[in-house]
Amino acid sequence: MPVGICKLCLQNRVLEDSHLLPAALYRMSRWEGSANPNPMLISSRGRVQTSKQIKDYVLCHDCEQRFSRNGERYTMLQVNRKEGFKLLQTLRTSTNMRSAGGFTFYYETSALGVDRQKLAYFAMSVFWRAAVHLWHRPEQKEPMMRLGVYEEPIRKYLMEEAPFPIGNGDPSFCLYRLPRSEVFYQPSQGNMEMPYTWTFQTRGLNFYLSGMEGMPPHLAGACLINGTKEIIAARSCEEKILDATMKIMIEASKRGNHDPRDTKKL
Repeated sequence: MPVGICKLCLQNRVLEDSHLLPAALYRMSRWEGSANPNPMLISSRGRVQTSKQIKDYVLCHDCEQRFSRNGERYTMLQVNRKEGFKLLQTLRTSTNMRSAGGFTFYYETSALGVDRQKLAYFAMSVFWRAAVHLWHRPEQKEPMMRLGVYEEPIRKYLMEEAPFPIGNGDPSFCLYRLPRSEVFYQPSQGNMEMPYTWTFQTRGLNFYLSGMEGMPPHLAGACLINGTKEIIAARSCEEKILDATMKIMIEASKRGNHDPRDTKKL
C-alpha cells in the first residue's frame, strides 16, 4: 500500500484501498449461487455484471475506521438487505406519521431508536469523498461534485473537530431519504426540479444534499442534522429507478451498446 497524504486527517500515512461507496453494498448485491454472481453495472456504455468497485488509495486506516465507527457500520445495517429492510421496518412501527404527495412522513424518528446523527455522518462522508478525489475517472478532469466553501468545514466535521457547518445567510445543507429498492449508485446531480441538489442511493436509502434555498419547503424539515421535527420521508422508488434505468439504456443504444427493449433481463 502506498504512503501519502490522507485526504481526511491530512497526515502522511500508509493509505488503504478506500471505497467511494461501502464495499458492503457490493457484497450484498451479489447473486450467490448464480453462474455470474457479480452485481449488474448499468451505464451509457451498456450493462455488464462485474466485480469492479469504485475505490482508490485515499484514506489512512484510522480515518477508515472513523468513517466506519461514526456512520457506515450503522447505516449498512439499516439498508435493504436480504434478511429485511431494518430502517423501513422500524419506521412502520410508528403512529406519528402522515401521507401526502406520494410520500409517507414519519415524525420524531429518534424516539423509534433511529440514530439520525450516524445516518447524517455517513451521508456527508460519501458526499465529501466524491468532492475531494477523482475516483478512477480518467475522462473527467474534475471531481463528481463540488462543496465549495463548505469543503474544509465538512472535513473538520468528519474529523470530529467542529460541528456541522451552517452558513449565516449562505445555503446550508438538507438531507433526506426515500427508502425503497435494492439499487445503489454514486453521487449525481439532481433533476431540473432540484438543480442544486446532489443525491446517492444505498439499497433503499436515498440521501439528498442541497442548499435550503433549492429544497422544496415541505421537505426542508427532513434535514437529518437540523430538522426539528426529525422527519424521515418514505416512498416507493420503483418507478423512478426504472425510468432512470431506461434513460441510461436508451443512451447506450444510441452508442450501439445496448437494446433499450432489453429491460426484462435486468
